[in-house]
Amino acid sequence: MRKRMKKKFAAICISLAITLTGPGMSMVTMTYADEITKENQQDQEISNDQNNTKDGENSNTNDGKETENDLIQGNDSDSSQEKAEENITEEESKEDNMEAQQEEPSEETDSEEAVTQRKVLNINDGWNFSTNDTSTAGWNFPSGAGNGVVNLPHSWEYVHPRQSYIPQMNSKTVTYEKTVNISEIKNKNLFIKFYGAARNTEVFIDGEKVGTHVGGYSAFVFDITNYVQGKDEITIKANVTNIDTVSIPINVDYTQWGGIYRDVELISTDDQYISLEDYGNKGIYIDSNVNGTTADVNVKNEISNKSNDDKELKIVTDIYDADGNKVTGTEQKVTAKANKNVQPYSTKCQIDNVHLWNGTKDPYLYTANVTVYNENDEVLDTVSDNFGVRTYEIKNGKFYLNGQEYEIHGVGMHQDREGYGNAVPDDLKVQDMNLMQEMGVNAIRTSHYPHSQSTYNLADERGMLVYCEIPYYLLLSNAESYKTSIKEELKEMIRQGYNHPSIMMWGIENEVYQPASAAAFGKDFQINENTLVSFNSSVAKLAQKEDTTRYIVQAQIDSSNANKVCAKWSKNGNVDYTGVNLYVGFKSSVSSADDEGRKEITDTLNRKLNEYKQTYNASSMMITEYGAGANINQHATMDENFSWSSDDASKDKHYEEYQAFVLETYYSLIQKRKDIPVSFVWNMFDFSCYRNEGGIPRRNTKGLVCYDHTTKKDAFYFYKANWNQQDKFVYLTSKRYTERDTKYQQIKVYSNCEGVELFVNGQSVGKGRKQQSGVFVWDDVKLDDMNTIKAVGTSDGQTYSDEVSGIKAENKNSATSIKYQTHIQSIGWQEAKKDGQTSGTIGKGLRMEALKVKLQNKKYGGNIEYRTHIAQKGWQDWKKNGQTAGTTGEKLAMEAVRLKLTGELAEHYDIYYRVHSQSYGWLGWAKNGEIAGTAGLAKRMEAIQIKLVEKGGKAPGTSEKHYVSNQGVFYQSHVQTYGWQTWKQNGETSGTSGQAKRLEAIKIKLQKMKVSGNIEYQSHVQTYGWEKSWKKNGQLSGTSGKAKRLEAVKIRLTGEMKNKYDVYYRVHAQSYGWLGWAKNGEKAGTEGLAKRLEAVQIVLVEKGGAAPGSTEKTFIKK
Repeated sequence: MRKRMKKKFAAICISLAITLTGPGMSMVTMTYADEITKENQQDQEISNDQNNTKDGENSNTNDGKETENDLIQGNDSDSSQEKAEENITEEESKEDNMEAQQEEPSEETDSEEAVTQRKVLNINDGWNFSTNDTSTAGWNFPSGAGNGVVNLPHSWEYVHPRQSYIPQMNSKTVTYEKTVNISEIKNKNLFIKFYGAARNTEVFIDGEKVGTHVGGYSAFVFDITNYVQGKDEITIKANVTNIDTVSIPINVDYTQWGGIYRDVELISTDDQYISLEDYGNKGIYIDSNVNGTTADVNVKNEISNKSNDDKELKIVTDIYDADGNKVTGTEQKVTAKANKNVQPYSTKCQIDNVHLWNGTKDPYLYTANVTVYNENDEVLDTVSDNFGVRTYEIKNGKFYLNGQEYEIHGVGMHQDREGYGNAVPDDLKVQDMNLMQEMGVNAIRTSHYPHSQSTYNLADERGMLVYCEIPYYLLLSNAESYKTSIKEELKEMIRQGYNHPSIMMWGIENEVYQPASAAAFGKDFQINENTLVSFNSSVAKLAQKEDTTRYIVQAQIDSSNANKVCAKWSKNGNVDYTGVNLYVGFKSSVSSADDEGRKEITDTLNRKLNEYKQTYNASSMMITEYGAGANINQHATMDENFSWSSDDASKDKHYEEYQAFVLETYYSLIQKRKDIPVSFVWNMFDFSCYRNEGGIPRRNTKGLVCYDHTTKKDAFYFYKANWNQQDKFVYLTSKRYTERDTKYQQIKVYSNCEGVELFVNGQSVGKGRKQQSGVFVWDDVKLDDMNTIKAVGTSDGQTYSDEVSGIKAENKNSATSIKYQTHIQSIGWQEAKKDGQTSGTIGKGLRMEALKVKLQNKKYGGNIEYRTHIAQKGWQDWKKNGQTAGTTGEKLAMEAVRLKLTGELAEHYDIYYRVHSQSYGWLGWAKNGEIAGTAGLAKRMEAIQIKLVEKGGKAPGTSEKHYVSNQGVFYQSHVQTYGWQTWKQNGETSGTSGQAKRLEAIKIKLQKMKVSGNIEYQSHVQTYGWEKSWKKNGQLSGTSGKAKRLEAVKIRLTGEMKNKYDVYYRVHAQSYGWLGWAKNGEKAGTEGLAKRLEAVQIVLVEKGGAAPGSTEKTFIKK
């Protein structure tokens, strides 16, 4: 076994567009690496023999020459004669330069047989297709006709009308048949190459079976030389089976399209040629090592010799830059052994001042041109391919390309498309790549199988990094054919994709964990843990042996047990990185779609990621999938009232807005953590599957773009705002949400501009609040019955805009109500209650620890805010709209609470609340920010009731004694007619309002405070003005029995109290109502206006804490 190299890689890759020409013209070749030792070469030949399924007496001869019906695994390329010619046209000037620098072949000699270069015949058109079925039920032909004449690529699907949940019931074998004239290439070596046929393919020539290929995602080749000798035409038949249970994949979460869905070619060669027999590659592998500005390039050419004699050959390898100028080259003389395929010959050369392939920033490609000459200097075979030179590395939780930090913008992608199935034309793949580049993608997980070589060619040309994987999905079987298919398809993938600079990772499995339900597929799927670990270890080691220059990776399901088992086969460096497929927030419950909901998702993700890092003893983790479904015709308002259950993922509603909410949350977490170097959004495009979710049958809706690969969902623009900083834009979300059920909405815009201003029906709503990178929001925007909404962004002096009209808004729901949840000792979060119902427990001695409150059917602007007093901690910050107030997991009791409404809501409603307190039972109803509960008495809250009442309406019950405390600030007022009132404390109202009664005097004191100092106060009294001295500790300030009104007050703290607390106070003044909150000796009230004070509130706030309310307009002077 080869020694594992340090994972800082220099690699060269090639694009697989093949140019095969006549005598004297350049041709295309492939490359391999020096890592294929003699031992590995023997392994390849043995593997090829084992992978070939032959009938009759066709077997290897004693002299070792491979027989004509050997299955030769082929390259997963969509290249054809037509595409090759187009490639020549596009590269015409480059090819001219290259040809001018190549040696001209010598004149034909008097050899026994004229030299014949490789020829390629594309045979895509005119196949007779038969389903071999008497019924049309269950069949789907997205890319062509059913029975009759079809052109390739061709794709089909069969789903059993009643028992589709059983894979075997969906299995069908169809037939493709075509007669081909081969008169121009008869009596030569002839191969047939399928670039992709799903999933198992039997090939016949004139009724005689050639062989069988197992696997639906890589190319394969058959040598049909002995079947065609002396014939001018042949009939080719291919029987293609879509599904079986003895090879991978099985029970997948995507549609297993059947058919010959990539190109088919006939290839003729001389007796000496660049090998076609090595698992479908092109017979050439390229590696490089970068040292400063120089790249050492190693090219391994594989040569086959079907002659009975050894042959002296010359191999010329030339390297050209992107402009067609030759930069280096080598020439070597070799002896090709008789009757031997895949003979490796290595050559080394050096590129000075190397131009690196640098991702999407600069995807620079060189060209390797390999030509094979016979001893008479006649050209036998030529192959040309593009390649790139680069290094990459993951360290310290980051990805580095060519030594520079490179942020991965990754998406997963399936290969099917609406109207085409798997048979997608190359021009549409270009469209897909354009869409991804518009969004700012720079990395693709080609899931869950190798895609076409044209896809990887595009990735090379556009600078996309690629995670490429085999279709080893979910289950292992004891069947040897199943295990063989895994390893053979791994070799196909690596050898066919070896030379692409875009490919950075080989994936060996996806979510393989052998659940108990696997036994339903048959006894072969009853696998014990030791068998699974042992086999998967061998797969990982095989991948390491095949390629030492790339990361060997895998993706695992979000399960503690599955990852613990996975870690066992991943240890000792078998697997470089494991990623986890995470769907927290989509396949798990979320209580609200607001900041609190984001926190729920984020907390769970952080816990899981930390757990999995520990499981694998890893310093960083990949997130190989994350996402949520979205149907662009389904919409909902994302706020504190929206909730999502773990079952909703499999139900019929996948809201476009909720997908965006989930993805925003994930992206924010990925940006903040420093240990996620690689992540992939699942998925770039919707794709076909066996599910019926999100209101669209047979569709996985997690794409950022719909199945038409054209219609962009809102979340597409979220990533564009973060990943594409070049193309400035503004995008209004929820354009398709045309009928909204409330007139107060949060409006959201995605943009990469510096700032965005919102206009509703021509009126500016102001600049947006930046929720996170790329996201601007406006809260509580009031809409009319019909609306035009416009957003205008600015960047570098330029403006960008987006506009939508026809947005209807109507308050459709019932009256505004209040909903609340409590977290109770030993129980956790209880079910939500509403409108005065009891949340919590009574008579069980259990403490209330946390509270969430939200409004439903809100018809006015504004919010609900609340704060809690926690044992040992005191008053906490204000929360709002479903956020958690209090603590969980700390075993601390809530002792008191305050709730209040803001904005228009406060003008239309009073909010009342009361608590059930230890020892006291139900206290009185507090309202509008008053304190309910206890303080300083170590008494726990046990339950709460909350209710909205129309403004000025009757309280739900008595408001007496809603707060009990022996600690804090206490105050007492002398009121006209009534005299001295009872003591109030900590923000309660002392005095009257609405009764036209003056305050005449006040007493204030501190009680049971744990720090030294006093409270002092001074009054402005009718006729007398400001008192000459400060009063303190319960002394009377003002007058009694003189009918003199108080007009203003000042209150301050002294000593250590001054350093620990701010004292806030506000007064209710005649004609003005409640003024703003003054603090620390400021004046509160009026002066020179003859206006009485009618009530006062006083509260202590920890130093620097938030004011109890607005501090505007605390004092008015004539």
